[in-house]
Amino acid sequence: MRETPPAPVPTAATRLFGLLGHPVSHSLSPAMHNAAFRALGLDACYLAFDVPPERLVDALRGARALGAGGLNVTVPHKEQALRLAEEVDEGAALVGAANTLVPTSGGWKAFNTDVEGFLRALEEDVGFQAAGRKAVVLGAGGAARAAIVGLLRSGIQGIVVLNRNEERAEKLVSTVRRTVGGNRITSARLDPDEAPGLGPGDLVVSATPLGLQGDARWPWPLSTISAGVVFYDMAYGPGETSLVNAARQEGFLAASGRRMLLHQGAAAFSLWTGQAAPMLVMEEALRGQ
Repeated sequence: MRETPPAPVPTAATRLFGLLGHPVSHSLSPAMHNAAFRALGLDACYLAFDVPPERLVDALRGARALGAGGLNVTVPHKEQALRLAEEVDEGAALVGAANTLVPTSGGWKAFNTDVEGFLRALEEDVGFQAAGRKAVVLGAGGAARAAIVGLLRSGIQGIVVLNRNEERAEKLVSTVRRTVGGNRITSARLDPDEAPGLGPGDLVVSATPLGLQGDARWPWPLSTISAGVVFYDMAYGPGETSLVNAARQEGFLAASGRRMLLHQGAAAFSLWTGQAAPMLVMEEALRGQ
């Protein structure tokens, strides 16, 4: 295993980077990014900050005032962060959510690296090929938006967005149709008594924090799902998520969001520093958590 240099002692010149979310105690981003900074000899530090939604405006202003070199934003801030940014990258505008903020002379510029991270993780972790397939996406927030845009871009045949709040799901579908176009996406209320009609090779994505709950299960009995369906939980934590464990116990191919975290994090790192991310170092840092 590659040895990562020891953490340097912060100085007055150390540049601050960070993650804003609520909660963030499970985040592996600090380990990943701090290992990358050390590997490249950059005098920088990455910290996670638990910021409730009503304090996000203050947090962004404060980070800007402190001269932070860049930020990630995660649940539940991705959509609000996009609205608060002074500039918006085309990709983030298409998704309607931001996960990466880069400082500019006028404030923050919003980017979305989740789409890239999601698609690369799907390919590497479960070998999913979207063309001609169907997908069900659980959730209606920023992570769901990224998954949907990525799948549509990859040629998915159809997507159903499921959420307990059907109004939120309908609003998401309407937004995606307006920005991305097409009629390959519909919405429905999440019904635990009605499993989605999927076949072998189709995909179920959880774009919710549900898998971080230790005893969480998929919303329907997995015995009612066709063999060969692929499961992907965008959440991650120490070990596997409860949703991934439940799917694997029933014999399904399933993966959680660690590799997505790696790829979206590497893309964010390059946006902040202008340097290629040390992927092997970052992957080893995640593997050690």
